[in-house]
Amino acid sequence: MDVRKYIPAVLDNLIWALLAIVIVLFSFLAPSYLSPLNFLNILFAAAVLGLVVIGEAFVLITGNMDLSVESTVAMCALLGAWLTVHIGPPDNGLGIEMNPFLAIAILLAFGVFVGWLNGFLITRMKMNNFVVTLAMLIAVRGLMHLLPAGNTVYNTTMPYNFMGQATIGPIPLPVIILIVAFVAAYIVLKYTPFGRSLYAIGGNREAARASGINPERRIRQVYLIAAILAALAGWMLGARITAVPPNLADGMVFDVMAAAVIGGVSLNGGRGTMMGAFGGVLLLAAISSGLNLIDVNAFWVDAIRGAVILLAMLIDAQKVRYRSPVVASDKEPAGVANNPSS
Repeated sequence: MDVRKYIPAVLDNLIWALLAIVIVLFSFLAPSYLSPLNFLNILFAAAVLGLVVIGEAFVLITGNMDLSVESTVAMCALLGAWLTVHIGPPDNGLGIEMNPFLAIAILLAFGVFVGWLNGFLITRMKMNNFVVTLAMLIAVRGLMHLLPAGNTVYNTTMPYNFMGQATIGPIPLPVIILIVAFVAAYIVLKYTPFGRSLYAIGGNREAARASGINPERRIRQVYLIAAILAALAGWMLGARITAVPPNLADGMVFDVMAAAVIGGVSLNGGRGTMMGAFGGVLLLAAISSGLNLIDVNAFWVDAIRGAVILLAMLIDAQKVRYRSPVVASDKEPAGVANNPSS
C-alpha cells in the first residue's frame, strides 16, 4: 500500500492535532487554561486575526497574496479614532469630531479603495502581486505615521466602540462576528460557483479561463473582500483597545499568513478550506493565551511565533512535495480535481 497518497490529507488536517497538543500542554502548565472563560478569551483574542485570515485565504486560494492587510487594519483603526476625537493631547485627533457612523463609513471606504487599487494594479496593469501589496503595506503604514504626527490616538467614543466592546449575553460581539464570518466564508467556498471558481483559478488559471471563468475579475473581487475584512478588523481592534499607536498591528501579516498556511491553505493556490484556516487562527490564539498565563518572557513569545511561521512554511512545502506526482498525472486542473472543499 502506497502511504504517500495519504500524506497530503494528513498534512491538511494536521492543524487539529497541533491544536489538541497545545491545549493539553498548557492545561498542565496553567490549570486555569481549561476554564470556559479562558476559551472565550481565546476566541475574543482571535476575532481580529480571524477576519483578516478569511480575506487572506480567499486571495491565497487564487494563487495570489496580500501583504497590505496589516497596514489596512492599522490605518482603518486610526481613521475611525482620528476623525472622531479632539485635536491635540490627550486624544490627538483631527479635531472635527465627526459623527462616529460617518467615520465608520469612511474607514470602510478606505478599505474598499485599497482593495480596488491592489486588484487594479495586479490585473489591469499586470504588476506582481507580491510587489504591489508590499508597496501598499509600506505606503499605508507611512501615511498612518503622518496623519497624527506619530502620536497615539485615543478614542473612548460610543457608539463607535461597540464593535469591540459590546456583548450579547455573556458572549463578546467580536466572537459572534468571528463565528458568523467563518461560517459564511465556509459556505461560499464549499457550495457556491464563486468559491469553486477560486479553486479553479488557483489550480490552473488558463484552464479556468477556458471553462468560462474570468480570472482577473475574480482576483479583483478577492482583493476587495480581503481589504474590506481588514477594514472591519481594524475597526474592531481600535474599538477594543481604544488606543491606536503608529505601530499598531506591526508584523500582523506574518501571523495571518502562518494561520492560513498552517491551516491548510496553500501558498501555491488551488487548495485550502475555511475550517482549516479557522483551526490556524485558533492555534495561534491558543498559544498566545497559554504563554500569557504562564508569564513567558516576551523574547520567547517572538521566538515561538517565528517557529510557528517556520512550521507553517514547512508543512506547505511538504504538501507540494507529496502532492506533485499525483497532480501531474491528472488531466484536470489541480484546483478542480483536488478541490478540498468537496
